[in-house]
Amino acid sequence: MTSTSGSRCPPPLTQSSEVILVVSTFGRGSFIEESDCFGATYATAADWLKTHDGEQAVRLIRFDLDALSGEDISETVADAWLDGFDRTPDEEHLVPIFVRTSEAWERWRADFEAVPGGPPHTAPFGQRDHGTLNHRQQFGA
Repeated sequence: MTSTSGSRCPPPLTQSSEVILVVSTFGRGSFIEESDCFGATYATAADWLKTHDGEQAVRLIRFDLDALSGEDISETVADAWLDGFDRTPDEEHLVPIFVRTSEAWERWRADFEAVPGGPPHTAPFGQRDHGTLNHRQQFGA
């Protein structure tokens, strides 16, 4: 007799009673919008990313409407986003905010830099939460 506990499928990213709240920052304020997934289930974060880009997202929260509780799933979705990112850390400007500020991004960059013979990492925006460069930083004094 074989055990089936090792072959369990992971739970889906969302259940039918859950929504994903997208926390975004525009200007000086933060805004929360509900993604259009109410009643839909997404098996994986990659499935959710097929219909949502998360470009302006700072954080992603899976919110259960029955239990009225939420869980931050930014790391899970950031991992899935990076799985499909076939560029270098030098192109950090193409990466959504929630990915750039995640631990997944730090791990991905470290793995990328550890590749023997890989191109050197020279990203100008290597700091987390780097913000916007001012005129002097962009063009010199």
